[in-house]
Amino acid sequence: MARANLQFTLAAAFLLLNCLRGSAAAASRRAQGRRLLQDTAVYELVEYVGTSGSTLTPADIAKFPKPPSSVRLTWVIAFVGDATSKTTPSGTFACTGGSFCSGNKLDQTLVTALKGVSNAQVYAGLGGANYPNWPTSSASGYANTAAQSLIAYAKANNLDGYDLDFENGLNADWVTQWTQIIPQLGKAGIPVTIDPFYATKQIYGQLYAALAKQPPTGTFIGPQVSGVNYQAYALDSGNAESQQSVVNDLTSGDSSVLSEFQVSKGQELIFGVAPNRPGPESNPPIATSCAGIERIVDIVCPALRDCSKNKCNYTTFWAFGIMVFDFDTELKLGQFTLVNAAYQALSGHCDSIKKC
Repeated sequence: MARANLQFTLAAAFLLLNCLRGSAAAASRRAQGRRLLQDTAVYELVEYVGTSGSTLTPADIAKFPKPPSSVRLTWVIAFVGDATSKTTPSGTFACTGGSFCSGNKLDQTLVTALKGVSNAQVYAGLGGANYPNWPTSSASGYANTAAQSLIAYAKANNLDGYDLDFENGLNADWVTQWTQIIPQLGKAGIPVTIDPFYATKQIYGQLYAALAKQPPTGTFIGPQVSGVNYQAYALDSGNAESQQSVVNDLTSGDSSVLSEFQVSKGQELIFGVAPNRPGPESNPPIATSCAGIERIVDIVCPALRDCSKNKCNYTTFWAFGIMVFDFDTELKLGQFTLVNAAYQALSGHCDSIKKC
């Protein structure tokens, strides 16, 4: 009996040791971070909403076309911030304008309606084009105050994450502060995507390079940011004339998107298009309703990465999805031609998209 008990004890200890090893290995894998769409056949459609400030209703949101099975939908609500054009960043975040504001909070009836479209995720855009220039030096303790405010705001307003969209007067202090804020959000399980365009690409590159030196949180890849929303519609005129010119823009300079954001290592790169802005790649410019479709066919389709064999080529085929800016405009136009074109592209039907 004693020998049997000893054998049982040794066996139990062996099983416990294996469980501990397995848990440690799993923890190690988690510590390396995860990709939201790692090596899958699923693509992302990111849809900005609330930018025009027009009144939206749940019935309006219900008109949004449901994504096909190959597409995951994420909404980004515009905007949440801690400053206005007449103030400086305080570290305390609130809704700063748009149809989703209900006082300082987000209208939960509308947020629920967004999530009801195929179980979509809802992020809040931080900053925006009307956010003031960043100060040369932030107040002492700003990063901790901001991180705790953003964590509390996400929980109180039923948000899944944040999209970093600061655009004006970014500097070294901005990089320093957000290098400290983003890891705290990661530890709280709140994903962050970033939204660089031509005027801020290098500063965002510096932020990403600084984040890459931080210990991984297990929530983000690279190791801290879950995706890059590349605002192609906000490029300078002439900078997006072709697929190659976009790749040149993405790969030029020490702070380029492809180098600093490590697309070749699996960073999700989401390509931005808009229904109401003429495409800078169009010479002469084409009708605004056609601009986004031109970009999808000419630039996004050739770059969509193929993971059909569970292996993704992240260098040549870098596009993980499409960001459409914005729902309000398409609703006013009374049609969803751009969204449907994006769905076609992300479902492998680029050849069936009708260009204007």
